[in-house]
Amino acid sequence: MSVSTLKPRNRLEPLATVVTWAFRLAVVATALRVILALLGQGPLFGAHIGGPSPSLPGVCLNAAQALLQHAGSGLSHSGLSPGVRATWNTANVCAAHPTAWQALAFAVTLLPIDLLRLGALYLAQQLARAAARDGVYTAQAARLLLILGWWLLAGGLVATVAEAFARMNLLGQLVTWNVDWGQWPVAWSVSWPVALIGLGLITFARIMRISAGMRADLEGTV
Repeated sequence: MSVSTLKPRNRLEPLATVVTWAFRLAVVATALRVILALLGQGPLFGAHIGGPSPSLPGVCLNAAQALLQHAGSGLSHSGLSPGVRATWNTANVCAAHPTAWQALAFAVTLLPIDLLRLGALYLAQQLARAAARDGVYTAQAARLLLILGWWLLAGGLVATVAEAFARMNLLGQLVTWNVDWGQWPVAWSVSWPVALIGLGLITFARIMRISAGMRADLEGTV
């Protein structure tokens, strides 16, 4: 094997190392976020969808106003569980001293997106390692890129749906009225950038697969 064929692969080794460490740090950060959530604390490293603001410590849910009971143009505070407070303009429902079930329900709201992120980083790590070892235009690299694309496209959709149901469950823990589960689409929001990135990776993976096949045919004829 010539030196020229080794150089491109060696250049990918630092990238593989960076992605590996990013995955490990994400695992640690996710574990800390879940532990803090189970302890009734807010999420770590910035705001999360449905997470508390700095002025509202504890377990918080940023709920759509359509999901809350209201009296006239304001919030109906009589429907809140003990120890729960809410603001109407931003639709924050918070428990400063959450119960164990409320803390568990809050932790569950963090898991779908965090698991999606961890899975994407793990697949990116595997892809970077395979590319550094065997090159970019190989059948294995194309397969890993295809899996990553579908993980972002389909997995992102599943994660946002699961997060919406988890948020509805948390709302049910924070209020005393009967939460209408038929309103879950109000709590659901699609991450279009993630979906578009996944679609782009799927397309590029198919191009890579064709290129890998052509490369194998050329190497077989030489």
